[in-house]
Amino acid sequence: MFTKTKNRSLLFAAALFTAASITACSKSNGGDNGPSAGNPEFALHYSTSKGSYLLPINDLMSGVITPVGKGTDVTSIFTWGENIIQKGKYFYNVEPNSGKFGKYSFEKGVLETVKEIPFTAMSYLYLGWHTWTDDKTLMIGGRGNSEYAVINVDNMTLEKSGVFNTGKELPKDHTLSINSITPQGSKIFLTFMVRNEVTKLTYDTAYTASVDYPSLNNFKITGKDTRSAPPGALRNGYFHKFSDQGNTYILTHPMPMLGGNKPNMPTGFYRVKDGSTILDPGYFFNVSALSQGDNQLGVEYLGNGKALLINARDAKNVVKEKNDWWYKPMWEYIVVDVNTQQIVKKLDFPGLLNSRSAIVKNGKAYIAVNDAKADAIYIWEYDSSTDKLTRGAKVEGGDGDTPVLYKLR
Repeated sequence: MFTKTKNRSLLFAAALFTAASITACSKSNGGDNGPSAGNPEFALHYSTSKGSYLLPINDLMSGVITPVGKGTDVTSIFTWGENIIQKGKYFYNVEPNSGKFGKYSFEKGVLETVKEIPFTAMSYLYLGWHTWTDDKTLMIGGRGNSEYAVINVDNMTLEKSGVFNTGKELPKDHTLSINSITPQGSKIFLTFMVRNEVTKLTYDTAYTASVDYPSLNNFKITGKDTRSAPPGALRNGYFHKFSDQGNTYILTHPMPMLGGNKPNMPTGFYRVKDGSTILDPGYFFNVSALSQGDNQLGVEYLGNGKALLINARDAKNVVKEKNDWWYKPMWEYIVVDVNTQQIVKKLDFPGLLNSRSAIVKNGKAYIAVNDAKADAIYIWEYDSSTDKLTRGAKVEGGDGDTPVLYKLR
């Protein structure tokens, strides 16, 4: 099996990377970028013993994927996986060490710098969330706090930044940490946690609020819910919500790993009806209750109310120390249906190392599967319409962390 180095920032990326000054046509350690066969449909971010690469991929279902002679060496470009945001052929990134926000284009297998600007709009440059308020306006926020920045990515200008002003909505000596943001026309719907800065405790409560947009004024707490928390992801790029039939479904993240720290609460989906500013009091899909108390992380939305999750099987007994969360073969892929509130399928894999990267095209999910007993990582296709699993391309030369897949068009 491949060498298992402990590269945290790459392992948990789900649409992730980070920026720095480059000449994007740089040559990789494995050779030059090689001939291009037109614009690729997919990309793969890939960590090796010689560095990390962004590779163009046209066929996920056959052949061997290797960084030798292909792609762009992005070792010095993408330094923190969770700060990457991808939209089509463009990648956006906050580089926390140099304080830059960058826009990059991946065309014909080469990553090119569109523009980089100084970025000091937030005091903590590790992202907790992002959302698009329209095609050109990106809103980002810090991990574990209430900082935000609004950026026009067409002209690469900072339009607004600061902290959400809660006014008298929170008691004195209390702070909030935002977990998800959902634009709703002239409003933004927020889910968050509240911390008592005197006791240093974060309450076991999911909070909701609304704020006017684009002014970001008039912050109003709209509800509290104790069925599960945190309400959404804790780090940028983690799949945690989707829309289906006029509702938004938000996955909770109580898992102790990654900062959830609510081991006695279940993982589940809250529902928010379109235009509503509260969690639906009549709906909570308790996934943990159907999986012997296990916690889950999100992977991808499959369509028709179904989502792909990974289940940490019996983590309470399996995990003995921190690195076990990544390298114990306890993870299972499950398909859940938020309409029937059931686990409809457990994919037929052995216990896996943490594998959270998937993309969906035409109803088929393409998953980077990290099986510790296999000779390499493989891309697998899951067709939910036929309930069929098919093994595809082999990914060679990795350092043990799961590659990250991207759909470029």
